Amino acid sequence: MDKRNIYRIVREPALRGFRLSLDPAGFSLIEVLTAIVILSIALLSLSSVSLQIISGNKSSANYVTASLVAQDAIEVLRNGDFELGGDMVIGGGDDTVSAELVNCSAPNDALTDLSDIFKNPDYAYTVTAGVEDVTSLLTCPTGLAPDTTIRRTWRIVDNSPVAGMKSVTVVVGWTEKGIARYFDLTTALMGQ
Repeated sequence: MDKRNIYRIVREPALRGFRLSLDPAGFSLIEVLTAIVILSIALLSLSSVSLQIISGNKSSANYVTASLVAQDAIEVLRNGDFELGGDMVIGGGDDTVSAELVNCSAPNDALTDLSDIFKNPDYAYTVTAGVEDVTSLLTCPTGLAPDTTIRRTWRIVDNSPVAGMKSVTVVVGWTEKGIARYFDLTTALMGQ
C-alpha cells in the first residue's frame, strides 16, 4: 500500500478523524512514564478511599452494637418489677421496685451530658464481644470511663416525666481510636 492510498482512505468521510500511522516505533518512554504516574495516583486514591470505607464500617458496626445493647437494656428494665404502693407515690415506703430500677444516686438526676451520665450512673454492666457479663453489675459506680469493650450504664429518675413514673436513660459507651463514643436511649416506665 503506498502513501497515496492511505491518504485517500483518511479522506473518506466514514473514516474521517482516524489517523493511520506509518511510524512503527510504538510508545515513547515519556508516554509510558506518564501513564505509570497517572495509574499510580489513581491507585493511591482508591486505596485511601478503601481505608476510609473500612474505618466507617467499623464505626457503624459499633453504633449498631451499641443500639442493640441499649434496646436490650430497655426491654429488660421494662420487664422489671415496679409497683407503686397504696399511696401511689414513688418512695412512699410501700413500693415494690426491683433492684435494677432503684434510683441510688439522686444528685445525678440533673445530669444531661452523656459522658457525665456514663461516668455517674445508677448501674453498669460490661459487655464483651456482644455478651453481657451479668456478674459485673455495678451499683452506684462513679468515675466510669469507656474502654475498648462496650459498657452499658443506666440512670433512673423518679417521678419523671410525671409523678408515679420513672425515666430510664441507658447510655452505652466505648472508645474508638482513642475517642470516647456514646449512644443513649431514654424511656419512661409507669408503676402498676
